[in-house]
Amino acid sequence: MNTASDSLKSVSYGEMSPPPGEAVVMSPVGFDATLLRLKQAFERQDLWVIHEIDPQMLLARGGHSIGKARQLLFFHPRYAARLLEANPAALIEIPLKVAVLELPDGRVMVRHVDVASQFERHPRMKALASELADVMHGVMAHLMAAAS
Repeated sequence: MNTASDSLKSVSYGEMSPPPGEAVVMSPVGFDATLLRLKQAFERQDLWVIHEIDPQMLLARGGHSIGKARQLLFFHPRYAARLLEANPAALIEIPLKVAVLELPDGRVMVRHVDVASQFERHPRMKALASELADVMHGVMAHLMAAAS
């Protein structure tokens, strides 16, 4: 008798190197600890986790199998208000997002768009983009300090 998990088609990961404007960090801790550390880092930066997407579950519903994966969408209204005052067209760029992937060898990869690059196409966003880039740097520094 076949179970639902027997009928899942395994999906392999393709290109892992980041394209221009994207950053990749290899987490010093496991998948669950990485998610916890990122959420703690967001809280320390006074950011809100707006939504957590589970691509592993979504792909399984579509008949495909991948390793552990999550996307965390985050932001804060104080930044959104400033963004709207500076350039309402930049609303498309928020919330910010990180993707967390457990690789087949057990390592954990965290990917995110370089915030400064993300906002550079929008006029009057340089100051806010720089501030958000510093915030993202603080989040990643908290993650990397997790193992020390």
